[in-house]
Amino acid sequence: MNNILYASDLEKGSRAVLRAALAQAIMSNAKIFFLHVSEQFHRGNDDSFVGFKIKKSQDAHADSLKEELRVYMRQRIERFIAEELSDIAFSEDRIEIVVRFGEPANKIVATVKDVSADMVVMGDRRVNALSRMFLGSTAQKVIHNATVPILIVPISKSMESDTLGGEDGH
Repeated sequence: MNNILYASDLEKGSRAVLRAALAQAIMSNAKIFFLHVSEQFHRGNDDSFVGFKIKKSQDAHADSLKEELRVYMRQRIERFIAEELSDIAFSEDRIEIVVRFGEPANKIVATVKDVSADMVVMGDRRVNALSRMFLGSTAQKVIHNATVPILIVPISKSMESDTLGGEDGH
């Protein structure tokens, strides 16, 4: 296994999922691609109503947001490694940060191909069965569409205080 895709929503409880991804990477000496997908800036495919200057401005804004997220994610990783991996030889250079905009399940599956991932590690917040029946979870959609093994780490309410890199939920 050479590449592991760790998909995170950056919400509370994500520390346990990163811990699992790092354990897999350490065992197989793999590289981790730390992916965050945001739907908030997704413009969709219909650009016909958008003028060139507006589209160019939106693209610049999206690039700026991606860079802010990359810096934020790098800080969280550095803190996590300092707190939990100080006694393990693990280089931050083995983690590449990837930020995408769009529908999370679709972007996760596409990123598997883009980075030649051998495995995906992601959390599941265990929404209730009724909402899964009608909407499905991101994890379920990825399981059904990815071509590589998926490690799902359950994120229960009790784990949500265990945050990635600090008390602020990320």
